[in-house]
Amino acid sequence: MAQISDIEKQQLLSQILNSPEFHDSKRYQELLQYLVDKSASGGSLKEVEIAHDLFGKDPGFDPSTDPLIRSYISNLRKKLEHYYLTTPDRFAFKLDIPKGQYLVTYTPVGPKIPAKKHLLRSPAFYLTIISLLVLLLVYREFARRTPLASTAPVAAVNPIWTEFLQPGSQPILLVVGDLLVLAEKGRRSGRTFLRDPRINSENDLRVYARQSPEKYAELEISDVSYVGAGATLGLPTLLQVFGSASDRMSIKLSSELKWDDFDKHCVVYVGSLKSLNKLDTLLSRTNIRYGLSPNTLKVVGGAKGETKAFDLDWRGGNYQRDYSVILKINGPGNNPMVLLTGFSEVGIMDAIKTSADPGLMSRISQFQSNNTLRSPFFFEMISEAEGVRYTVFRSRIEHFELLEDPTGKKQ
Repeated sequence: MAQISDIEKQQLLSQILNSPEFHDSKRYQELLQYLVDKSASGGSLKEVEIAHDLFGKDPGFDPSTDPLIRSYISNLRKKLEHYYLTTPDRFAFKLDIPKGQYLVTYTPVGPKIPAKKHLLRSPAFYLTIISLLVLLLVYREFARRTPLASTAPVAAVNPIWTEFLQPGSQPILLVVGDLLVLAEKGRRSGRTFLRDPRINSENDLRVYARQSPEKYAELEISDVSYVGAGATLGLPTLLQVFGSASDRMSIKLSSELKWDDFDKHCVVYVGSLKSLNKLDTLLSRTNIRYGLSPNTLKVVGGAKGETKAFDLDWRGGNYQRDYSVILKINGPGNNPMVLLTGFSEVGIMDAIKTSADPGLMSRISQFQSNNTLRSPFFFEMISEAEGVRYTVFRSRIEHFELLEDPTGKKQ
């Protein structure tokens, strides 16, 4: 196996520290530099040592009651993951902080190899994909037989979809958010499945397994997942927006998403904030932050440099009050990415409906002047939505802000 030299280590670290993810965050620069230096000397590294050396904590610091270090390391891993997602490969090695430890490792970066296809899938997986594909094929057949069908380029209903519909643009990947399901370890038949709304990633499972080992230690994330109704019921609206461009569309579940998928696609995510999966790292490029258990939604910083929290006043029954989130950002290959999401089905349906609204520009005029038609049109938006089950009967935009194009173009 190839070995990384000290010079290559320093070059890799320098590039990471000077990247957009790190150059404005002195604390995370110091933390990564500290971990690299400690790793070079060998041995082991404990939370208490990091807390004392880097954060000035006294010897009485107790990591079992204070999650400070774990929180910083978790965020650092997300920053690194986002860095690799948005930065072209320039080195033969990748700097990682493996889960469960604090010393960094250097992994050779070989040629990209297509992921192995699973020979076996759960029935739920097949049923979900089949139903989505059938819906897509039905729409395509309907479009072919419609007398008004034309070979002319599809006109975008609003600037959200301009780049998606341009002739010669990259294929469209529709990512449908699916929720993780737990199962008993080591059992392939007669398994008991459990959906815990607090566990939406492998890291969540590790945290709860430490807190309640008697309940979670013998559980693992299964190959079975499920898709909420909002993520699928809104697809006809999106297919209508894409028109003939749906001929170059493919569909994938968020749990099956690979980083290679971002390289050659215009990506659209539809689903709840709980099922973002790898897409979660992309929120670091916006001002929007969210939390689960309890549900929280905030705008941190932004154009006015202030933090705004949105109150999620959940009520019982079929009535739902939620906040929908629409994000349009630049992907790693300068390809557009749109996220249509919320906490509940009403939030998701509102995001889809708003994204397909021909009158969207007039609705956001109160937040921006007429220069909002600049291209590319990257932005973040939060709307308050009320409805019953999957029907939205009121929606009001609460936050809208243009985002800077990472390629250097100003919005």
